[in-house]
Amino acid sequence: MQPNGIVTLLTDFGIDDAYVGAMKGAILNLNPQASLIDLTHGVRPFAVLQGAFLLDSAWRSFPAGTVHIAVVDPGVGSTRKAIAFRAADHYFVGPDNGLFTFLNEPIGENVELPTPPEAAPTFHGRDVFGPAAARLAGGGKLTDLGIARHAEPVRLNDAWASKVGEAWRAIALHCDHFGNVISNLPIRALARIKAVNGVRLRTVETYEDAQPNELVALVGSSGRIEFALREGSAASRLHTAPGETFVVT
Repeated sequence: MQPNGIVTLLTDFGIDDAYVGAMKGAILNLNPQASLIDLTHGVRPFAVLQGAFLLDSAWRSFPAGTVHIAVVDPGVGSTRKAIAFRAADHYFVGPDNGLFTFLNEPIGENVELPTPPEAAPTFHGRDVFGPAAARLAGGGKLTDLGIARHAEPVRLNDAWASKVGEAWRAIALHCDHFGNVISNLPIRALARIKAVNGVRLRTVETYEDAQPNELVALVGSSGRIEFALREGSAASRLHTAPGETFVVT
């Protein structure tokens, strides 16, 4: 597999500071030909599970050989590992803190990235992950970037909903621009959903199937159960945000 020169970026940096620009500059300094694509920089600060979901919802849209950097890194500078690996003919670079929880494809080559002595302990996106991605996108080998490792990436324990009697305790993985609440419920739960946090609803196939101002459940484009409000915000109706729990009956 040959890298195609595309590097995607997903972070919780936002767009008000220069962090994203500095990371892009570090990549282009080493690989001026790289094509940089922003997946999103709107992950809630420190929301690793939300970042894991957003990465999982987007990376398959890119061609083989793409390098994906994910940096939601509340443990930057600590003992958490910095990793880079290959899976499904794509490359992934980021902290080993659960950001790759939903990556179910078999892991190929897998390395631990060293931290250069000159790296800022608070900005590994610029000083560790960016340069690694730049070298991969330019045709560098994973084995030249770090020490081979055999451990699987860390998986977050709360990534999947849990049964509580006849109900489910679920987490909002993400609330999108339209106010749709994407959950970590298993698809098999859809047919039996009657209410969320006591708010009754029904299941539909499309947003158009809902009545005005009606709360509904459906399978969204990410392949996950989501809650939507016809031409309104389900997140506001349910008073929830990414990372918060809710009870589904």
